[in-house]
Amino acid sequence: MSQELFDKLKQYLKLSDETIKSAFALSQGNKITLFQALEQLKASPINDLLEFFAKAYGVQKISIGEKIIPRQITELIPADTALKLKVIPIDKMGNNLFVATTDPKDLQKLDEIRFSTGFFVKPVLASLEGIEKSLQKYYASGLSVAKLKKEAAKGEVIRDNRKEILAIEGDDEEGPIKEMVHQVLIKCLESGASDIHFEPYEDFTRIRLRIDGSLKEIARPPIGSKAALISRIKIMSNLNIAESRLPQDGAINIKIGGKPVDFRVNSLPTIYGEKIVMRILDKSNLQVDMTQLGFEDDELEKFQTSIHNPLGMVLVTGPTGSGKTTTLYSALAELNKESENIMTAEDPVEYNLPGINQVHVKPSIGLTFAEALRAFLRQDPDVVMVGEIRDLETANIAIKAALTGHLVLSTLHTNSATDTISRMLNMGVESFNLVSALLCVTAQRLLKKNCKDCLIVDESVTPKILVELGVPQQFVSKVKAYKGRGCPTCNHGGTKGRVAVHEILKLSDPVRDAIIRGESSMALKKIAMAQGMRTLRQSALVKLA
Repeated sequence: MSQELFDKLKQYLKLSDETIKSAFALSQGNKITLFQALEQLKASPINDLLEFFAKAYGVQKISIGEKIIPRQITELIPADTALKLKVIPIDKMGNNLFVATTDPKDLQKLDEIRFSTGFFVKPVLASLEGIEKSLQKYYASGLSVAKLKKEAAKGEVIRDNRKEILAIEGDDEEGPIKEMVHQVLIKCLESGASDIHFEPYEDFTRIRLRIDGSLKEIARPPIGSKAALISRIKIMSNLNIAESRLPQDGAINIKIGGKPVDFRVNSLPTIYGEKIVMRILDKSNLQVDMTQLGFEDDELEKFQTSIHNPLGMVLVTGPTGSGKTTTLYSALAELNKESENIMTAEDPVEYNLPGINQVHVKPSIGLTFAEALRAFLRQDPDVVMVGEIRDLETANIAIKAALTGHLVLSTLHTNSATDTISRMLNMGVESFNLVSALLCVTAQRLLKKNCKDCLIVDESVTPKILVELGVPQQFVSKVKAYKGRGCPTCNHGGTKGRVAVHEILKLSDPVRDAIIRGESSMALKKIAMAQGMRTLRQSALVKLA
């Protein structure tokens, strides 16, 4: 090792003489690179090592363990070659294949990949730990049962009916099917998906994950495993495996790597078998910090002021999947104090919140939202949350509760805040009761965020387009539109993650007067905007700017 390299390791990585000498001896003795030796010794944070050696090698670096790589990319290198050489293909541009490796200067390895794939190989530096994790994820036929049992032993039992997914037996005839299901569940959590779809067709079975609002296919199991796969999921979720003619609802309560996760499961008979959709209810991903929900400062103040009222009604509206539940749970988390009796009626209860009394309504036995609300009013509540106002009976009882000294939170499926007023009146709610009870309505949507790792200016968005979108002429020169080019971080989609935009209608006297007069939704919107309400489009433009 040259004195120059020795000095740079000390200067940039803050390594001691002894550590550098130990790493050099390890690299010489085991015939590995100095980078590999330092990683093995955990001599410095892996990101610092990657940064230093990527510059030294003159290549790019990647945190491979955090990336989701498309199947069409991983299939470019055969599994046996990837496992033998410990490499992962991460991207392709033209005839160039970008490959993650721990040794970008191993020409023999790069030549073998070039002959195997027919592409010119561009090496990218990655950690061995990250590469091995990715090899397990994308190429291994199944998880190591021994390793799973070892990891399972570390976890505590959360409650009696929560099984440990990692404590599985792999030596019976159903072992491969069990492991396939477990792999999908683990993959789902790693990728931050919200739903899993198991879909049977005539010639194949498809598994897709919903990530950031879009479905992405991750696997096509052998067609012969279709029945066993569906049966395995139905057994895990306590569904009747003998019934395949009717839809069924169930749940899976498990631990994955010591972490409690719940899945809501629904089966639906189709012409080629039962389709299963699983909704992931991962409490650790529930964002209950209201400052992180996408509210602008003035919007957050309006919403927080409303939910801290001792009585009245606050409604959160929007289509399915717009984040209404997250907003409501965030409000409940902020209100959850020892001095408050908080009760919720939900269908179903998606997340268990300590300190809050949650009821799962069951219309099949007569426990409807309306019946639950009636019971709540005899339980001395301070705050009541109704999962959804679906009919006049529920609406009237909720308004009665709001007028008699309780704070009521609920949701409604409408397109905008002012449409909510019209919907309540069309249900048959008296306008004088509505204006007396209602404090605030927030409508919301979830918008995809550009990937930060591949952000570029979108030249196609001209000043004329910005004006047409609603950006005031005087601000057009200050607004730049961006887009994601597409990279391994965002699965080459250009977007990663989502952010909420809100339209908050806080009832003022002019708005109340307009409701009493029976003004239309459009007229209400104009009055509310004059009082300072931003529409969903305007909120989105604020995010753009």
